[in-house]
This record gives sequence, structure tokens and C-alpha cells, in this order.
Amino acid sequence: MTPRRLLRESDQLLFWLEECLVENLRFVPGWVMPRLVTLLSQADPRLPRELGSERRPEHLMEFVYRAQERLMEESVRSRKPAPIIPLFRR
Repeated sequence: MTPRRLLRESDQLLFWLEECLVENLRFVPGWVMPRLVTLLSQADPRLPRELGSERRPEHLMEFVYRAQERLMEESVRSRKPAPIIPLFRR
């Protein structure tokens, strides 16, 4: 997946983590964790190990922010200058 798609996925995950906070859930639902771990591992392989068994929404949001930081850096790095198109033939 491209960094931009992963950033979109991270936005969706943040939405669900915020919903958990609004609903006063102490732990995130089980279906969120596989998506979150996949995102974290693609952003930085060390993040899932640091996450451990944490399931509290406010802590998980910090990990998503760290993943977004790395994905944004990668997105900028992956962009290349556009090719120059000659306007006149010689």
C-alpha cells in the first residue's frame, strides 16, 4: 500500500478510536486491533512491539500519530520531481 492510502486508513482508525472515547469505552473493540497493528507495522516495524497488549483508546491514538508522522515523511520522500517537458523543439 502507498503511504497516502495508509494515511487514509490511519484517519479511519483515529475516527474509531475517538468514537471509543466518546462512548467511554475503556478498551477498543477487537476488530480494530488487527487493522491497527497492520498499519503500525507498515509504518514502522518497531511500533507494534512497543504497543504490546495496550488496548486503551487514548494510548492507541498516540501510536497512530507516530505512524502518521512516519508515513507523512515517507510520502514526501517518495515524491519525485516531475519530468521537464520541452516547449520548443530545436
